[in-house]
Amino acid sequence: MCGVEPPSFTQHDHLVFMQKIYTGKQRDDLYRLAQQHDHLSPEDRIERAARSFEQEFRRLYPPTGHTIYVFAGAGRSGAYALGIARYLAQRGYTVCSYLFYREGKLSEECEAVRKSIAEEDLRLEEIYTDFTPPRIQTADVLIDGLFGAELSTPLFGGYLGLVDFLNASGASIVSIELPSGLFAEDNSGNDLEHVIKAKYTIAFDSPYLAFYFEENEPYVGEWIYLPQGISPRTQDSLEVSHYQVTDTALEGVLKRHTRFSLNHEPGKVLFLTNQPGSAGKTLLATKAALHTGCSEVHALVPSEEALALQLALPELTLPSAPKASVLGNLNTYQTIVIGAGFGRSEEATATLRELLITSSRPLLLSGDGLQLLARERSLLERIPIDSILLLSPSEFDSLTTTHRSDAERLDRALELAERLDIYIVLRGAYTAICLPSGVTFFDVAGNSGLRSTGCTEVLLGVIAGLLGDGYKSVTAATLGVHLCALAAELYAGRYSERSLTATELIDQLSSAYRQLEAH
Repeated sequence: MCGVEPPSFTQHDHLVFMQKIYTGKQRDDLYRLAQQHDHLSPEDRIERAARSFEQEFRRLYPPTGHTIYVFAGAGRSGAYALGIARYLAQRGYTVCSYLFYREGKLSEECEAVRKSIAEEDLRLEEIYTDFTPPRIQTADVLIDGLFGAELSTPLFGGYLGLVDFLNASGASIVSIELPSGLFAEDNSGNDLEHVIKAKYTIAFDSPYLAFYFEENEPYVGEWIYLPQGISPRTQDSLEVSHYQVTDTALEGVLKRHTRFSLNHEPGKVLFLTNQPGSAGKTLLATKAALHTGCSEVHALVPSEEALALQLALPELTLPSAPKASVLGNLNTYQTIVIGAGFGRSEEATATLRELLITSSRPLLLSGDGLQLLARERSLLERIPIDSILLLSPSEFDSLTTTHRSDAERLDRALELAERLDIYIVLRGAYTAICLPSGVTFFDVAGNSGLRSTGCTEVLLGVIAGLLGDGYKSVTAATLGVHLCALAAELYAGRYSERSLTATELIDQLSSAYRQLEAH
């Protein structure tokens, strides 16, 4: 293997550079610890949040041509909303505020803000029972601070009509923490019939898990989170199960090649292709693998396609030994890749079955490999540890069962990763890397161009190449996903994500590396 083995994400010092994603309960604990360790009182915290929200709001909506309607509830989100209303009014916005609560049922945080603005010239109507809605224009902006992240059961009573009224107004809605009616984590038990449909959602200190699930996008809209100065020491005192990938964390595990690495034996990866007509996909995957620093990329392909591949990619090694001989020496490779082009025939199934019996090397499985596992699920139990499954939500459902929600699917993926001691990469708008430790890494980089034909093969090749270059499975999967996402963003920055192709994605990988190295 080339060079010294790089660090992995299992080491705590790299996890601290990831963005933590706190559950609702953990966030309450975080704020208590911030008060103890950082001397950040609830009043100070709410004021900071309100000021940072106001600054972000001014960027989105300059103070001209519209009225700002603020709808506050009785809890923490309501406290934020009242503080925001005050600062927006001071900035020259026309602000009308409504505070919904049962008399005497305000939280301490909300009551404190309510008292602090009592002497100010702020239009505030307190609603205990009946509510006469204002005449909202489509040019107006609504700020939703009714419930935020405090709900664990669906909305009820008069709030159902209020949410429906706000959604039907045609005005832009900006939600504080979370759109009212949405749960912070799992919404599989939420019918989602009465949930605020926000254009923007602005959270504080960290994202919410619900942000990362496709089913919640119609409600969350574009989301932003604003750190409020809670110290790293305080954040480190809480362990979480979900993280958002950052450039800083990946820069810390990026392998540095030295001149003397030439003296070390190169790592090798093997792509297995049995199905004629798959030369294009094999070319994309192997070319991507070579762009990651992997010294030797081998491909076992149908004989009739060997010459074309060799001419298209001279760096690719096509083993001259018989297929049986190659398959009998799999432990010389860092990983074996089984993706599109492996085939779904009985012969392919037999080959996969034999691989799982004879080789202990981690597998990288996608495409046809997943289809074979879905057809013969008992083979799942034989997958070597540290293997990586790269699949879409629908492919995961085929492999396991249909799921009611993205949150439920994520839980099932984590269970499977833990049981088999493997890594599962759920591709999507926000790709989730599921670790056998029960931890998830979400990557929010990239764009819709990654849906283009062949981009999955590029990602497969990048991860394979990183494995061949000596990275551990967790690092290869996480770094591979992020490199492809950065490459897509770099292309879109020069051209358009609409025109991205798999070939152009490969061409941008070197720039993605450079961006990460320069971070």
